[in-house]
Amino acid sequence: YRANDVCYQPGARAFAAIAGPSESFLESMLLETERMHARVRRYTSPDEHAFFPRALPPPSLPLLDFPALLHPCSVNLNPQILEVYLHKVLPAVTQPGDDTQHGSSVVADVAVLQAISKRVHYGLFVAESKFRAKPEEYTALIRGNDEEGIMRLLTNTAVEERVLRRVRRKAFTFGQDIEADESVLGLSEAESRCGAAEVPASAPLKLDPEAIVRLYHDFIIPLTKEAEVAYLLQRLGNTRVAFHGPVENGPCHRLAVRHFEPPPATASSGSKLIECESALDVYEAVLSNRAFLGIVLLEQADLGVLPAAKQLFAQYPLQIVAELSDAAADRAAGRTRCVA
Repeated sequence: YRANDVCYQPGARAFAAIAGPSESFLESMLLETERMHARVRRYTSPDEHAFFPRALPPPSLPLLDFPALLHPCSVNLNPQILEVYLHKVLPAVTQPGDDTQHGSSVVADVAVLQAISKRVHYGLFVAESKFRAKPEEYTALIRGNDEEGIMRLLTNTAVEERVLRRVRRKAFTFGQDIEADESVLGLSEAESRCGAAEVPASAPLKLDPEAIVRLYHDFIIPLTKEAEVAYLLQRLGNTRVAFHGPVENGPCHRLAVRHFEPPPATASSGSKLIECESALDVYEAVLSNRAFLGIVLLEQADLGVLPAAKQLFAQYPLQIVAELSDAAADRAAGRTRCVA
């Protein structure tokens, strides 16, 4: 496809019936795709990260209990990935102009963005593996907040060079124009039928393999390493806590702040609390590794034990590790219990 710049312009009149006034056609398509995928629990998996995490509906399928391979973290590099894609990747792999294939273009964009996101965030698993291999060295650097030291320790130039060689081979292999006339490729009729001959280096290509190598070298590998560093900096920190909102005058929020939020003088990386709109969202945050603990309302004086909370505990393999009482709510309306 051509560059089709209109697909990436917020509020473009050509897509007024589809995208919002401040959205581009790509953003609208990506959001609607993620909404559908969220309903089938795609983003409850620890290796999946949404571009619009706060705009997604809860899963319609039962949640799954994934192995706890990662330490809870809040790493999501999708905003950076989207910027790199729009301003670096697209100019490198498309020709200027507009071929009117707008729908096909953004469908392909969504697939590529999700693939890059998954590739980059695999860095979290790589970082965990590296931490377990050298826990003492990484621990010292993490406690010293030494980002440059962590980057030096996790960098393996030999592995990166092997990755780039593999990318070059794959880009050449899968970038060939397989519909080309055999005579153009220099193949005999017999060779064409049996596929015995290798395609020569002069074979027509749909894109330059070196452009893909440069994208990996300049953007994908650095973003993956950035994800690794961000994960490791959170590897020893206080765990993230999800709570059932609302923030103001909510018993779960008051208890989360009281027991888990560090005082401003000691907080170095912002709030460690995750507000959730429902108890189910709290469960999803814990099961998908976005939070280590979740706080939900279990009992209210005027209602007793809440059936929804009781049902969730019966349905999903999470354990109650503490019972928390909200003194402010107790004074106002009788006993209120939350559990973590």
